[in-house]
Amino acid sequence: MDYIYIDESGDLGEDSKYFIISAIISSNKTDLERIINKINRIFKKQLRNSNEIKGNNTPNYIIKKILKRLENIDYEAVIIVFNKENKDKIKYSNNNELYDIIASELAKMITIKQKTSIIIDKSKTKHSDIKLFDKYFIENLNNNLNFPIEISHLSSTNSKGLQIIDIISWSYFQNYEKNNEEFIKLIKNSNVKILFER
Repeated sequence: MDYIYIDESGDLGEDSKYFIISAIISSNKTDLERIINKINRIFKKQLRNSNEIKGNNTPNYIIKKILKRLENIDYEAVIIVFNKENKDKIKYSNNNELYDIIASELAKMITIKQKTSIIIDKSKTKHSDIKLFDKYFIENLNNNLNFPIEISHLSSTNSKGLQIIDIISWSYFQNYEKNNEEFIKLIKNSNVKILFER
């Protein structure tokens, strides 16, 4: 069984220039969980005031340790980079719909090879919005053999895989939003697509 964890960095409002949405794909979720568990043990003192590891509240040297540990496991990361100056190239009625459109571009980069569990950092609260997102996302996956897919929307505090993909999304956000490439240099197995670039 494959596990896909999805999270974003930046926003679709006015607070950032870029919006990043990323996925990490692994057939062994335990590998990802062990990284977070070990980091929490090693840096227990430094992380004692946080109930989860996130890019925006974790010291940079700990983030680098996490990314270096990823080198030792089998995974694939896919990343969508959206410059919001290109919003006029998309037809959408609100940011909720825009999110779904950008996420569907991420789905197009993912090939389903076996039964798959997709876990998404929960950003939608309405059941109807979640149901629509799931339908749209599944339709855009490369799943020609129709392997079973289940989608869950969870809080990252309850998912160590989501904490890993938060770090990856944050790293790419640092690169595009802040011109800081020191973190993405440590991400070895990634496929990046820039949407609607002029």
